[in-house]
Amino acid sequence: MIAKYIRCDVTSQMRPEFSKGQGLWQETAPCDGFISQLGGWERTTGKAIILALWRDMNSIQAFMTLEHDVIAENTNQAGTYSAISVSYLQAVMTIPGSIERSEDRQADCGFMRIADCQVSPTKADLFIQEQQDLWNPGMQKLEGFLGGHLWQFIHEPQRYLVTSYWLSEEDHDDYVRDHFPLLKQQAASKIIATISGHQVQTEKSWKITL
Repeated sequence: MIAKYIRCDVTSQMRPEFSKGQGLWQETAPCDGFISQLGGWERTTGKAIILALWRDMNSIQAFMTLEHDVIAENTNQAGTYSAISVSYLQAVMTIPGSIERSEDRQADCGFMRIADCQVSPTKADLFIQEQQDLWNPGMQKLEGFLGGHLWQFIHEPQRYLVTSYWLSEEDHDDYVRDHFPLLKQQAASKIIATISGHQVQTEKSWKITL
């Protein structure tokens, strides 16, 4: 599975037009290999962040060749953002949600947390193992945790993205307040070289699910 990770700088004045155009990407749904899309506004920076999931790179390349430009023209988004960054990521791990909500995943996601991590190649296996053994079970204890993914940037193999999907921002805040501090104490201190985070309030009209 491949993720197309999109970040756009959008001024507050252009937000309504950008959001309206983003909703028109629903036309992507019937494209071969498309899985789902989720996005919204980053809480601190105000950036638009979109995460589109595809079966493989061949599906993305076919979409870019055959359908992308027509849909993009219809959305009329070109003048609504001042900068755009696009990255492609390979799935490393799918993180199941809590037992109570294991079937939901992105469809009911109201809030997405993103951790952007730089990891030395010599510590990549430790990083992945700790995600599986410590962080995943820690999040899965909360009913509002819908699941997530661990990704590796295709063109930056030392860079990883952890995306976690939550029923609401309040559910994520409960995790940060009541569970995260203890998990952090148990985590190894020198596995991750650098880390930055994004908190995204998702927009219902941007979601695309099959």
